[in-house]
Amino acid sequence: QTLRTRWVESADDDSFKRLVVEKSGDSFSVRIETAPLVANERLAGATIRGTLYAATDEAGLPDSVTKQLTEIFESNVDFHRGLRRGDRFSIVYETLEADGEPLRAGKILSAEVVNRGKTHQAIWFKEAGASKGTYYSFDGQSLRKAYLLSPMEVSRITSGFGMRNHPVYGYSREHAGTDYAAPTGTPVRSIGDGSVSFAGVQNGYGNVIQISLKSGYEILFAHLSQIDVKNGQTITSGDIIGKV
Repeated sequence: QTLRTRWVESADDDSFKRLVVEKSGDSFSVRIETAPLVANERLAGATIRGTLYAATDEAGLPDSVTKQLTEIFESNVDFHRGLRRGDRFSIVYETLEADGEPLRAGKILSAEVVNRGKTHQAIWFKEAGASKGTYYSFDGQSLRKAYLLSPMEVSRITSGFGMRNHPVYGYSREHAGTDYAAPTGTPVRSIGDGSVSFAGVQNGYGNVIQISLKSGYEILFAHLSQIDVKNGQTITSGDIIGKV
């Protein structure tokens, strides 16, 4: 008689652990084995009748795949406010299996979203020898934008950049930044590529991260509850750098 159970130790692993318990007479033997995950492909799709998340649940999509879908098209499709009844999506994504049983979802290989009559398409491609791949439209244009639209996936703007009536001083003055509202602990992303020029505490701003972007601009994130980067660290657009 044999009992087996399988698991992965981290979301980035390309292998899994297998615990094997075997009974021989009145004794048991126990061992842990390591084996590679096998990638297979699955196709899923749905029509939007309410929210995106209701549609992805109906299609049986894992949460990690839904998150990838929104990240791929976030510069072109407003998944929170811009979807309309009758919009639709279709996806081909990896499932990573252990001994024929799916353990977790992998990356999206291709996707199509039809939003307000406009079709958005993406396909994954990684050049030989490259450390990272990216998504391209079917006409070969990279979907990776120079800047993200927002440092957080879910947030709302409470005060924009420009002149405003100052809440403390009571008179109009320039607000040289944008205020976002999101729950404490919400991950904050870098909106562009660059390097960390400052990570620490500044009077009046609390926990601060300042990033020198490759474009020559500087961007500063203030009032953070947590800092997850160090001075001099290289940052890629979309990397988590701290928390609200």
